[in-house]
Amino acid sequence: MSDADKGPARGRPRTMNAEQVLDVAMTAYWQSDPADVSVNAICQMAGISKPSLYREFGSEDGLSRAALDRYADQVLSEMFVILHAGAGLRQTLATLIDFASDDPRMETGCLFYKMRAGKHRLGTDTRARVEEIDAAGQAAYAAFLQAAHDAGDWPDGLSVEAGAKYLGEQIALAITQRASGEDPARIREMLTLALSVFTRP
Repeated sequence: MSDADKGPARGRPRTMNAEQVLDVAMTAYWQSDPADVSVNAICQMAGISKPSLYREFGSEDGLSRAALDRYADQVLSEMFVILHAGAGLRQTLATLIDFASDDPRMETGCLFYKMRAGKHRLGTDTRARVEEIDAAGQAAYAAFLQAAHDAGDWPDGLSVEAGAKYLGEQIALAITQRASGEDPARIREMLTLALSVFTRP
């Protein structure tokens, strides 16, 4: 019997590319409510089986934790670079405003902020990672404002801790508004007004 008479050959099982799966998962979580994205949907989008995904990531919680780590490395790290750049109070605030109101990746919001808002719906490991990143972010905002205070740009009598919380929440609000379809120019205007408290005499 010739090969042509044997019928179509069976394709080899697709080898799972963990990096590709993470990209698919990160994008899916980022564009939607992470808790509403099922493992089945991710497997379908990535073209892999559920057993293959579980062998690689252990569980749905393991996958969402890994996707959040990937997002932190690729996107949130830029926020930390801005805060640690030592560019001074006004320039750093201006760069944060640019990031929140103009970065095209923020049109669908921020994956971290979405996970933080719905962390009660996340698995234990992912929720713990969200809280860890949140604490690191607050520490970075506080370090930035403390440096501004030490340079004489941050007035005495104002709480660095409260200022860091306020700054972080204003950035989060602006990016969340991006996801809701608010005009970026209006978001920039409102965020600039909100952050002007840091530069008033």
